[in-house]
Amino acid sequence: MTETWQNSEIQLADLPAVEDGTFQHHPLRYRKYRNLGATLFWIIPVLVYCSFVIFQFGIWAYIVGAFLAIFMLFSFFGINIGYRRRSYALREKDLTYKKGWLFYATTTVPFNRIQHTEVSQGPLERRFKLCTLNIYTAGGSTSDLSIPGLNEDEAQQLRDFIAKKAALYA
Repeated sequence: MTETWQNSEIQLADLPAVEDGTFQHHPLRYRKYRNLGATLFWIIPVLVYCSFVIFQFGIWAYIVGAFLAIFMLFSFFGINIGYRRRSYALREKDLTYKKGWLFYATTTVPFNRIQHTEVSQGPLERRFKLCTLNIYTAGGSTSDLSIPGLNEDEAQQLRDFIAKKAALYA
């Protein structure tokens, strides 16, 4: 029973690439949902700006208006570019989610690390028939991976599939 200890080198070229998987994109309703959310968010700053203009704060009204317009355009631009970059891939042993356009992130959660999953839906998501899949791993009270903007049936199917896969490792 004398086994020799080994620590062989692994070549990076031999590792599977995450990009080899087939990534599923969000439905177009998700982009509309995000744009509506941003519109609702920007209503208050625009109303505050209108009060600046009404009370004639001079040059400051124009400066604030310029910054407000830049931030609004940047916000809507980010939503529409970021929409195309959001996708997930379901593989045999893990789930990968990609998002971002200025700051890009790829998160992979192996099924053997998942504690539980849940599907949540806020009032605006309910209006657009969208859900968020939250995936929890050990050691935290917040979800380690959230995939927003999924179709209701797709989110339920993913939750059930992930729960079955995670149960195999429990």
